Amino acid sequence: MNEEQLPEAHERFTRHFTAAIYEDQASEFAPFGSDEGWDTLHVAAEKRNELTIHSTVAELLEIVDAPATGAWGQSPEAEEWNEDAVFVAAAAFTLLRLTGQIDEPGRVLAQEALGILIDFFGDEPELVQQKMDLERWDS
Repeated sequence: MNEEQLPEAHERFTRHFTAAIYEDQASEFAPFGSDEGWDTLHVAAEKRNELTIHSTVAELLEIVDAPATGAWGQSPEAEEWNEDAVFVAAAAFTLLRLTGQIDEPGRVLAQEALGILIDFFGDEPELVQQKMDLERWDS
């Protein structure tokens, strides 16, 4: 696998997630443009054989050994909320890109994560696009 390119996307991912941000490797707000998103995708792609159509976002977070749980806790100002949210969103889009599916609890968690990121960074177009596209995903 070429580590300078994004791994091949599942056809369901490609059909639904058509905005340029899903191939953007530079924007911090694109799913795979941040260091966390890039690393999550590439580590998961190396372990693609561990993923099935029944894999979950929580399992993917474990597979890539991400320091995120999605347990947002009590303090919305907490720095770890943003870091967790980046990893959760990255894991969700990684799972979708590699398997063409996402578990419903994982999708809900990713929508919460994107909401946290939008609250923190503002209505960045890439974050809003991801949230809208995830809401429209038809499993």
